[in-house]
Amino acid sequence: MPFKVGGTMRVARTFTIDIDIVQQLRRKVNQSETVNRALRKYMSDDDEFDFNDVTIRKLLAVLQSRFDQFDAEYSLIQTLIAMCKPS
Repeated sequence: MPFKVGGTMRVARTFTIDIDIVQQLRRKVNQSETVNRALRKYMSDDDEFDFNDVTIRKLLAVLQSRFDQFDAEYSLIQTLIAMCKPS
């Protein structure tokens, strides 16, 4: 039975998903909104890469991989990674 939430019609559905996804969803404040956003993104025709989808920690790790471990830049980026909040 559809119901209205904030001007948007919603419907409750039951789906089977992997247990590791369930465990990750448990950490989210609004699980329904998280699933809704993920499905909209998955089903959209927009295949463009968006840096907003990548954590700062991952971006820094990719940047760090461009340097030798003995370079000053490598050490600087390692420090920045250590300062990042866990994602």
